[in-house]
Amino acid sequence: MATTNATTRLGAYVSETAAGELASDVAVKAAICLIDSLGLALVARDEPTAVAARAMATPVPSGPRTARLWADGGHAPLSEAVLANGIAVHAHFQDDTDHDSWTHPGSLISPVAVSLGEALDAPLRAVLTALTAGYSTLKWLGAGEAVARGLIGRGLRTSPTFGTIGAAAAGAALLGLDPAKATHAVAIAACTTGGTLEPVRCGSEEWRVQNGRAAHGGLVAAELAARGVQGAPDALEGPKGLLRSLAGLDRTPDEWLGAPASETMLGIMAKPFATLGDNMSAVMAAWLLHRDDIDLSQVKRLTVTIWRPYTEYPGTSFKGPFERIVQTQASTAFAVAAMLRYGRLGYDMGVAHRQDPGIMALVENTTVLPDDIGTHLDATVEIEMQDGALHRRTAREAPRSMVFQDEVRATEVFESRLAGAGHPAGKASQLAAEIFASARNGGSMPIRTVLDRISHFHGDNT
Repeated sequence: MATTNATTRLGAYVSETAAGELASDVAVKAAICLIDSLGLALVARDEPTAVAARAMATPVPSGPRTARLWADGGHAPLSEAVLANGIAVHAHFQDDTDHDSWTHPGSLISPVAVSLGEALDAPLRAVLTALTAGYSTLKWLGAGEAVARGLIGRGLRTSPTFGTIGAAAAGAALLGLDPAKATHAVAIAACTTGGTLEPVRCGSEEWRVQNGRAAHGGLVAAELAARGVQGAPDALEGPKGLLRSLAGLDRTPDEWLGAPASETMLGIMAKPFATLGDNMSAVMAAWLLHRDDIDLSQVKRLTVTIWRPYTEYPGTSFKGPFERIVQTQASTAFAVAAMLRYGRLGYDMGVAHRQDPGIMALVENTTVLPDDIGTHLDATVEIEMQDGALHRRTAREAPRSMVFQDEVRATEVFESRLAGAGHPAGKASQLAAEIFASARNGGSMPIRTVLDRISHFHGDNT
């Protein structure tokens, strides 16, 4: 099949990536993304949507076409495990972020790469390659935000819309599909994808399911293509394809005229706090101010300045009343106020503190201003005190490794999350070290070994 359009170009990239070798820095970055996803699924095991998804999965013995439910170590049919694991990774809204596509790749790509890898008894090398194919596909689809903004402008959420295609790319890579079948995989995914922004806007709960369904849909697309099912030849750019029908764009973006690049996944950002990625830079500035030990009872006014597109995203401007958890996670004012008051921002903040008088007093005095000069990495939080004193911090002052994780930071976060899930101290750090060592040295470690070790953690915790 000739690579003459974006759909076939993407399919060829996926097939070629699966057959090649990853650069060492890309493999390590993929490993960082892997343990981020696994840790999130474990720490979110008690979140109600994740619990419901596991309860819906069919318990089965380990065997062909089965995979583990990461949160409890039980086995389920492969497709059900992918769905449940995707929901679990996304459950606390803290999975990693790709800026160009405005997506959360961890809950979209990792469930397919890891669960299908387990079912195939694949080595870590193959799983990291599949992760890279999926992540880089998402970044390419976003086209430097052009297609992502088109979707958002029409009320579509980018994660479940691009996510099915990225997940199909990961599945096709693991299955070793040739260029023609890999193209059919991403085409099937492109024609069977989507999700609206309404859940994030109103604070309902099915946004978690959106990402789980996208991962599941990508697996289905890849497996159908492997079995000879054909997708639309021009699924991305056709007259009724994704670009025109969903994003409302008539011109093919320049990024789609070339293939994705595996090294672009080096730009994936971690989310150190459980809030919308749109709020992350502002919360980092607030985190620095909390460390300055300011008397919050004397605050007169809070001014938050963030990148203009973030001020326009559904839910960020909401200032209460906070009736649902996701409303707190979307709200810029709540996220900044909670960080200033407590110095942390986990999922529990929206559960236990959404009516907190101290937070609400700060929210009431908060003004969020759009920034037309900076970037998505820029934000400023300024506090004016009753006596006229000013305290000001910017996101750029925070450690870069908070969002662009290195091995040390990723290991610390993994250890913290497993400890939060009640697992033994030190074992997560040891496992992370072994994963990184394998990633740098050919990736021969079986993915089942990784999951076996985590399952043993569950046993140690009982």
